[in-house]
Amino acid sequence: MTKSSSQKLRNKSFHTKKTGPRSHPNTEQLVWGIHPVHEALKACPQAIREIGVDKDKSGSRLEQILELAQKHAIPVSTLPGKTRPAFGKSDELPDHESTQGVSARIILPTLTLDELLDKLSNVSGPPLLLALDSIQDPHNLGAIIRSAVAAGVNGIILPKDRSASITGAVIKISAGSVFHIDICRVTNLVSSFKVLKENGIWIFGTTKDASQTIYDTDFTVPACLVIGSEGKGLRPLVADNCDLRVAIQMKSSLDSLNASVAAGIILFEAVRQRRIQTS
Repeated sequence: MTKSSSQKLRNKSFHTKKTGPRSHPNTEQLVWGIHPVHEALKACPQAIREIGVDKDKSGSRLEQILELAQKHAIPVSTLPGKTRPAFGKSDELPDHESTQGVSARIILPTLTLDELLDKLSNVSGPPLLLALDSIQDPHNLGAIIRSAVAAGVNGIILPKDRSASITGAVIKISAGSVFHIDICRVTNLVSSFKVLKENGIWIFGTTKDASQTIYDTDFTVPACLVIGSEGKGLRPLVADNCDLRVAIQMKSSLDSLNASVAAGIILFEAVRQRRIQTS
């Protein structure tokens, strides 16, 4: 599945059919910080249950948050200075200064695989998905989500187990970008790959020992890029069920990169190829 065989890949078009694997129910999260709360208000105000604001805080950005909350009829609690919100567990929030005086209770919407595939049918051009296998570090997950949104990824697939959850910390690290991308939670990645293949999407697994580099791979087809864990990479069964394994070519003695860095490099190589194809 190198660039020399790209025509064969392009002959397989994206289509949708019903799946089977379902995601787990959405759970409530606590989000804090001016930018993440503001992004949530802009992207999915219907998911916000309540906002808490420090009575001693002020500023134009905070005023924008309050105006949007009023516009969408979202309850706002005014809280005593330097206290944590009355809602939320005490261990969910960092120190007071890190919250920037504002937080929100939100039920982050996630999709089933069926729902994600249905949405992809309205995408112009070949879809680009990202699947994460055993990414357990919240900082890596947040950074990967931010890169995925910047690259125009159509959706992120996360396994229910062996994966960090989309918590307030992840949302904060993603700078609120998590509200601008579809998140799909699945029970089993391998089963999900089977469904994606049936719908014309090719699965590209990233491994450090792959013989083919990302620069010799055609990512202009309907694609799902798979990134493995920080320490062990892709699990063997996940790697075995990818259509192709690819690697980032490196010139130094290092044999691997941070998961979020690797994700960014591969995603923007796919973006580069697709831009050339359409220019």
